[in-house]
Amino acid sequence: MKKRIVAVTCVLMFCLGLIGCGTERADKTQQLIRGAAPGYNDGLIRVGMIQTGKESDWRDANTNDYLNTFTKERGYDLIYIDGNSSSERQVKAMYDLIQQKVDYIILQPIVETGWEDAIHAAKEAGIPVIVADRKIAVDETEYVSWIGSDFEEEGRKAVTWLDQYLTEQGRENETIHIVLLEGTEGATAAIGRTNGILHGVEEHPNWTIVDRGCANFTQGEGQTYMENLLSEGTVKDIDVIISENDNMIFGAMKALDRNGKSYGPEGDIIMISFDALHESFENMMAGKLHATVECNPLLASTVETVIEELEAGREVDKIYNTEENIYTYENAADYIDQRKY
Repeated sequence: MKKRIVAVTCVLMFCLGLIGCGTERADKTQQLIRGAAPGYNDGLIRVGMIQTGKESDWRDANTNDYLNTFTKERGYDLIYIDGNSSSERQVKAMYDLIQQKVDYIILQPIVETGWEDAIHAAKEAGIPVIVADRKIAVDETEYVSWIGSDFEEEGRKAVTWLDQYLTEQGRENETIHIVLLEGTEGATAAIGRTNGILHGVEEHPNWTIVDRGCANFTQGEGQTYMENLLSEGTVKDIDVIISENDNMIFGAMKALDRNGKSYGPEGDIIMISFDALHESFENMMAGKLHATVECNPLLASTVETVIEELEAGREVDKIYNTEENIYTYENAADYIDQRKY
């Protein structure tokens, strides 16, 4: 009888030992899934962030928003990677983060294409990818959510404002010559804004785009593009310049100044841009810029909300659009003190 009791006791202890080992293994496995060897980050959520680069003031505000949100004090271990305006560098960064077994990847792609294999690799590794700002041309089941602006709607807002402004000025029937400064080729913001603008222009038979081209969202290229356009002399009349971000139009202003061209509400050329940076408000108040369509760079809080929902095991939306407005030289003074970027 005693032997039976001892035998049963041994079996029970052996089973408990197996349970204990199983629990320990499960804990270690969960730690590895969470992205680190045991004890690596003391429970912090490891987040890999792939940024486009430093092409504009908008991008600086966007980057700082992430850096101020995903801090150790708030429970995160952030690995920040500057894409340096290279899509190849961004793709490599994706594979590097997968190797590091991060918990989440935030991707802000330079261009939409070329992401199929890298995104699929992250999914296979069990790492949720949150795409922000610009989109990627892959099946939406491969990533968790996209967060950003409705760029085509932004383009339509610019055209709607121009239509109303010309009507107020009694110029609705005039032939209007437009120069369009476009952003980086293949970037979601450039694709969407261009489509919205072109569709709007097509609805006005008396509007003509006399020149359009890429200036890569940078101030320097915006200035160079406009300098070349003016020096070539092939475009005689410019009634409107629409720039797909603020920095390009700041550069265009320098070129117009150098060539003695008047612009702004008191000048000859109507100036419209996108982003709504603090400097654009200063330019509107100074009579150099007519309107800027807001593109909100402060995306980090929405990204964090998605991560929090995933951490809690809840489903998230596939698309999160930011709320945005359009500001003009007439109301810039009312809003400038409220701007965060």
